[in-house]
Amino acid sequence: MFSNLHLYRLTKDWPMTSDGLEALLKKRPFHPCGSQDMKSSGWVSPRDNGPLVHAHGKQWLVALRIETKSVPGEAIRKLVEQRAREYEERNGYKPGRKVLKEMKEQALTELLPRAFPKQATIQVWINAADGWVAMDTSTPSKADDVVSDLIRTTETIPIALTQTNLSPAQAMSDWLTSNEAPYNFTVDRECELKGTDAEKPTVKYTRLSLERDEIRQHILEGKRPTKLAMTWTDRVSFILTDKCQVKRIAFLDAVMGEVNLDGEDAEAVFQSSFAIMTGELSRFLPDLIESLGGEAEYVAE
Repeated sequence: MFSNLHLYRLTKDWPMTSDGLEALLKKRPFHPCGSQDMKSSGWVSPRDNGPLVHAHGKQWLVALRIETKSVPGEAIRKLVEQRAREYEERNGYKPGRKVLKEMKEQALTELLPRAFPKQATIQVWINAADGWVAMDTSTPSKADDVVSDLIRTTETIPIALTQTNLSPAQAMSDWLTSNEAPYNFTVDRECELKGTDAEKPTVKYTRLSLERDEIRQHILEGKRPTKLAMTWTDRVSFILTDKCQVKRIAFLDAVMGEVNLDGEDAEAVFQSSFAIMTGELSRFLPDLIESLGGEAEYVAE
């Protein structure tokens, strides 16, 4: 159900209900791009033919669909070159910079209706009880799109990127150099170390014990962990990044054994999965933030 968590915080009380959020999302439904649109976004049901807000108590699931169209630069270039040749033949001299810019804009306008649209649907988990908002995406720009749409849609959501007192890179460095994982966590057999100089030399370890002197040496030489595989209480495995993203989430047997995946009612299976997985993640996140030195105080602008 969740593969990635791009974490945000509700920075103060948000007096929103699931019914109230449903009404607001209905005002901004998804519509595909028009002929001259390069991008369109709007809310869709996270379940086929379901409501726009799937709610289990104070745990809500919504979904933003983003459609984009792009014209290959090569196609624009060829059309502009053709128009430029025609211009020179008519006028006896080459087009200037301003005319070329206008030709490029016109080419984009002409080619855009024929561009093939691409869609992405991003699931958004809102833990209204504990003040978390998490986007199921590993792409920061898509998370930014979700935040922008949430703000435009609700006008009141007090949302900010999660900040911790200890940077994930520093915390991961400490765990690797000391061979000691934080409470309730274990360090698994995968990590990425990256240098901080211009060339950014990168070393990756996969399916190897990380209790290695060479890893500590890399860190002493200035490389910093950018990704680290970990497991929380033998229930959730994941990759922590230096941007405080949680990637490649996998719910382990202890969790999946609680989900009734054999039921014939797909809606009941989805309800069970959502309730159990959000329950696990609601317990996981405080431990993760504590391992990073606790949450930094949010300062309103």
